Amino acid sequence: MIVDSHAHLGDCRVFDHVIEEGELMGALDGHGLDAALVLPFPGAANEPAVHDAIAALAREQPGRIYGVVSMNPHIDEDRYLREVERCVRDLGFVGLKLHPYGHACPPGAKDADKVFRAAEEFKLPLIIHTGLGAPYALPSLIIPRAKQFPRVKIVMAHAGAYIYTVEAFIVAAECPNVYLETSWCAAHRIRGLIDQFGAERVMFGADIPQNISTELAKYNSIGLTAAQLEQCLAGTAREVFGLK
Repeated sequence: MIVDSHAHLGDCRVFDHVIEEGELMGALDGHGLDAALVLPFPGAANEPAVHDAIAALAREQPGRIYGVVSMNPHIDEDRYLREVERCVRDLGFVGLKLHPYGHACPPGAKDADKVFRAAEEFKLPLIIHTGLGAPYALPSLIIPRAKQFPRVKIVMAHAGAYIYTVEAFIVAAECPNVYLETSWCAAHRIRGLIDQFGAERVMFGADIPQNISTELAKYNSIGLTAAQLEQCLAGTAREVFGLK
């Protein structure tokens, strides 16, 4: 089984990118992926509308598409929390996302408070982008928040994204509630993360459809056991996000 723990749908005004439903599903089918966690890009023109589109796709693809809430936190707290609650209780979403670079909101910022509190209140794993966009997206900025919210499972998206993966090692060592999604990491760094922290804290993700084959090739080239490969490609995501 293969679960893409980091996929997107819709438009992105920050990075000038659009992923249509057909492109996403074609990539999942073409590469034999069984499920995906899908979220809006940062800078989506209308985040609630993208949430609705993801929910509609999840209804069409039960057990295959799972929604993740992603909203710019620079809005009133009541409005932010209402949308998180709607997505969780009405749409069945299973996670929350903070993009320090795309949302212009580092983990320690005041407006990030509501994101961490929402993750704790609704018992949602929190995906946090790391790597591109330093210093806002430095992995090390997660450490104080991970210790402040030890009950929140934090998924470090991209695990530092190659150049900052060495910092991701430090964060994971300091914070047992941090998990590592490895899109855009070097293959040997992925192997190092698995060797040091176990496959139970590492998960496969692609980020964009064009990246799926590359990310799968990394896992298939680093000499993992069958059990390690199964855990990283599906088991960790299923456990962290409570996927059926």
